[in-house]
Amino acid sequence: MTSYLGHDKPRKTFLQAFARDKLHHAWILAGDRGLGKSAFAQQAAHMLLNSRNPQAGFSDGQDDEAGHLLAAGSHPDFRLLRRGAKGDKEEKKARDNGLDSLEEHELARNIKVDQIRALQPLFQNQASISDYRVVVIDAADDLERAGANAILKNLEEPPKNTIFFLISHMPDRLLPTIRSRCQMLRFDPLDTEDMRHVLKAAAPKLTEEELETLVRAGEGSPGRALQYAEVGLAELEGIARQIVISGDRDNSLKSELARKLSLKAATPRYRAFLDRVPSLMAEQIKGSEIAASMENIEKWREASDLASTALPKALDNQAVIFRLGSLLGDLAKAG
Repeated sequence: MTSYLGHDKPRKTFLQAFARDKLHHAWILAGDRGLGKSAFAQQAAHMLLNSRNPQAGFSDGQDDEAGHLLAAGSHPDFRLLRRGAKGDKEEKKARDNGLDSLEEHELARNIKVDQIRALQPLFQNQASISDYRVVVIDAADDLERAGANAILKNLEEPPKNTIFFLISHMPDRLLPTIRSRCQMLRFDPLDTEDMRHVLKAAAPKLTEEELETLVRAGEGSPGRALQYAEVGLAELEGIARQIVISGDRDNSLKSELARKLSLKAATPRYRAFLDRVPSLMAEQIKGSEIAASMENIEKWREASDLASTALPKALDNQAVIFRLGSLLGDLAKAG
């Protein structure tokens, strides 16, 4: 289990329902990616599957039978549904190294209906070693249409003592009939202090400068910040901020970015840089004396459009980096 911080309101709502023996059979955990919804579902599952233990609570401890079985992926009363491998090659990689070893492009587009059908034997018998059975779907947005209809049948006629957690980054896109049969828990971005705690615990070797950069870049999403940490975004943002300050009239800083991001192996860093630049520009415009003029807003829009289309359109990396660097540099001229 991972450490869990923040989100006091959804945790309080869930714990009060549990204490009053009024636990709803299905919960939608709604909010942006990277906020900790999956961690919440894992913690809640651990508590439910360990409910015979009078000391059990909503915590990150795993030094008990339920915790060890969950960590090993072998708890008989728990199922986690995620997108699987795209093909045979990816399936072998997942078997050898775990599903988490797969990149986004190596995963299937959807959670298949067969994965939902495979749940049914779980519901035909009583829980094996717990009072509850728990199913986590991460994410429900990924269910193919037939899969969504199949899980709907279980929500309409819920198996006894079975709790469903449907993680959703876009709950408005779920079937209205699914939403109507679930209780919604909404997750907001973490505050700055909770972000610092999460990042320090997950990446203790971060320098203070890197930590503060990632707190800003994460925008309340520890998952996003940790992804940025893995690809060394703090270094790239440092160069970008130097461009904003100096204008980089000799293009030396833009050239440095291009060298660091143009190689194929740098694709994850490039993707993170594309994701970050529009937000960085917005911060600079809002947080300085630069007027939020139509000219600057148009530059931000251009950066946002370019960053969002660069990968889908397979635009030349260096050209994209230089253009984004020029737009950052224009903020220095505007100041």
